[in-house]
Amino acid sequence: MKTLSVAKKTLLELMREPLLLGLLLFFPVSLVGFYYVAFSQTEEGLSSYLKLQILNEDEGNFGNELVEILATTKFEEEPVFDIEHVTDRQQAEIALREHKAAMLAVIPADFSAKLTTGAEPAQLIINGDPNSDTYTFVYSFLNGLVREFVHQKAGWQDEVSPINYEFLPGTGTMSDFDFGVGGIIIFGVMFLMVSTATVMVRETVTGTLSRLQLTGIGSGVLLVGVTLSQMVAALIQVPITFGSAALMGFQNNGSLLLAMVISLLVAFSAIGVGLIVACFARNDGEATNLASVALIPMVFLSGALFPMPATPLFTIGRQTVELYDLLPTTHATEAIRQVLIFGAGPAKIAYELVMMTVLSLILLAIGVVLYQRMRLNR
Repeated sequence: MKTLSVAKKTLLELMREPLLLGLLLFFPVSLVGFYYVAFSQTEEGLSSYLKLQILNEDEGNFGNELVEILATTKFEEEPVFDIEHVTDRQQAEIALREHKAAMLAVIPADFSAKLTTGAEPAQLIINGDPNSDTYTFVYSFLNGLVREFVHQKAGWQDEVSPINYEFLPGTGTMSDFDFGVGGIIIFGVMFLMVSTATVMVRETVTGTLSRLQLTGIGSGVLLVGVTLSQMVAALIQVPITFGSAALMGFQNNGSLLLAMVISLLVAFSAIGVGLIVACFARNDGEATNLASVALIPMVFLSGALFPMPATPLFTIGRQTVELYDLLPTTHATEAIRQVLIFGAGPAKIAYELVMMTVLSLILLAIGVVLYQRMRLNR
């Protein structure tokens, strides 16, 4: 009961701050609007501008199988990629510089061998301009398809077949805008670190924290109550963002409930970072600034807004762990895109769900322990 009282009090205090509340609930909506204006619906098929050059050097058969899947993958009965087979890498890179293609994908000579032995991860070599919007969306599609192909050949998933996604009748084809909505949702959820930090610093500055402790409310009750209040804020924010995107024509291919679960799980990391920031900030302004500094790398390095280059660190079994995989937002972004774009279920995003949950809970635990030691037990 005390936990619910703390949560209610925290929510009421948040409601008395219209600027902070508006930022938390409606900044993602404005971001959706900006993204829609920049990448509004296209009337032509994706392949009309997603030109993918492929240099297949594989000495085995898996390279040809992958190329066949990429060539036959369709959306709304239209090919996703305009595949161009190349043999000269230098000429292909010239075409990239002249913006005559979105990306060059090189299938290395040992691609099949690595897939067969499993001793080393089998990876494509991709080349292109990461600042190009077409590169971004070729990468978004390609990453999911190649990952599914590699996992299937490694015996992790059921047989892969060419994918053919469809919209509801009359809704048109998928646009660049549809690709960006998942990342924007994760971006919005991470704003909880700003609200959490601000609320907790204000509790200290105004003396509310001391008064609560005098009433016999334990630190655990206080922190659980604050966490619960921020989760309620996320429960309100995410549907608003989804709703605004739907009004602008967003086409969803997966489970909104699963996407909501992903958003709530990654929210624990935002709350944890917010608590960490609150340990060092002395006032509201510092809390906002420090939380914003933490927010930027967690969002921009996660691939939520644009893809990041490959940075492999090590391999566990047949799973390559990259530098950005140490961020829960990386797994949240990948999971929510797999759900919304490819219609993936929990089984296909199990790795992302597990990693995101573990990393989020680690950050939350660090935040709770630090706040107890630096603020509650002084």
